[in-house]
Amino acid sequence: MTDDQGAFQIFGFETADAQGVVKLHYGFASGLRFCETIDFHAPLPARGDATCASFEAALAALSVLAGVSYYKAFAPQTIEVGPYDLSDDQLAFFQSLYLNGLGEFAVRNGLDLTHRARLQRTAPHVSQERERTDFAPLPRRAAVLVGGGKDSLVSVEMLRAAGEPMVLFAVNPKKPILDCAAASGLPFVSVARHLDPKLFELNAAGALNGHVPITAIVSFIAIAAAFVHGYDEVVLSNERSANEPTLEHNGVAVNHQFSKTGSVEAEIRRYVAEHVSPRLDYFSLLRPLSELHIARLFGKVARYDGVFTSCNRAFRLRAQAPPERWCCDCPKCRFTFLMLATSLPKPRMIEIFGKNLLDDAGQLVGYEELTGLSGHKPWECVGEIGESCAAVLHLAARPEWKESAVLQALAPRLSPFAARLEQEWRGLLTPSSEHHLAPRYQGILNAYVA
Repeated sequence: MTDDQGAFQIFGFETADAQGVVKLHYGFASGLRFCETIDFHAPLPARGDATCASFEAALAALSVLAGVSYYKAFAPQTIEVGPYDLSDDQLAFFQSLYLNGLGEFAVRNGLDLTHRARLQRTAPHVSQERERTDFAPLPRRAAVLVGGGKDSLVSVEMLRAAGEPMVLFAVNPKKPILDCAAASGLPFVSVARHLDPKLFELNAAGALNGHVPITAIVSFIAIAAAFVHGYDEVVLSNERSANEPTLEHNGVAVNHQFSKTGSVEAEIRRYVAEHVSPRLDYFSLLRPLSELHIARLFGKVARYDGVFTSCNRAFRLRAQAPPERWCCDCPKCRFTFLMLATSLPKPRMIEIFGKNLLDDAGQLVGYEELTGLSGHKPWECVGEIGESCAAVLHLAARPEWKESAVLQALAPRLSPFAARLEQEWRGLLTPSSEHHLAPRYQGILNAYVA
């Protein structure tokens, strides 16, 4: 295997409409080829159907974006979007998702992508605007993307309390997601994404590997699925805490959660409205909230206590997932425990996790990273350093938690910042005005928070 595979090439998609299957084709100039399969588990919009044009526009965007999984194996300078006549604006959209979405990948592989991942057309662009009157209406219901963790379940219960019609949606759901969907008692739709096995063979042989903007990829699968399964809103549960970068590298902010940020949400919303269908909305219901605030809202309902998990070890892509829902020894477990402990009674916490993570001295280094006292914030979907610090001080003052080993070790180191962290605590429980919620959904959120 050679690292010099030449330009990365996006060859487009083909559909098997009756079977509900879409194939995405990629390759390198060297002749190496890949085929990814997306199974929507339902017949696709037929040619001439009112939603077909929008569906294919969503597939085109998906095929460009999903290519990042294969591009990163060799990360060449050029990406050829051969079958698509993308405008400069569209090229810039995907360019940002590739470059910034691979920020963590670049840092952890010691790469500089500044002069790589350059998307280019293979023919001059010719403007082909669609008539704004040819967009078919979609059924009035929301598709809530569920990941098996607390955040999406808060969105589900928030919409349930408001009587909103909805369906739960997931890509490649594993047992925790299936269990949460069953516990919700709501309709559930899934789509299967099958990466080309050759990619795993390349990784095993030493090809470059690492984090990709997976939330953006899943989002465009859900966007395309709207025209198959019928819904007019794609609802995510990304919180404002996702906006905080993981670290700064060579003067550039790098964020593990880049494709969960408010700025990417805004760009995807704009792309959908301009290039897919203005009748389909895309937004994060929890964007005004912090992780700390979401944890408080999660405590309102107990139906998911025995099935939800935020531990990524329960969602392994290739390996068999462990039977335990929480490994209790990773950044996600530590952070989720810390946030939930601020609102849930201790017996309920122990019932969920099986142990008190805050009384395990072996967790101290991990909590030092979450609070910014050592290293940098973990490469994980965890909240702001400030909210971890504020949570530690609040728990250290509570009788049921204050004797815990981790709190006793960290609280004295954070106490000099107590006044500022108390102010931050109040701010964390105040919804932000920066979001993309329609007035109806802002009212739903405000009612549930009250």
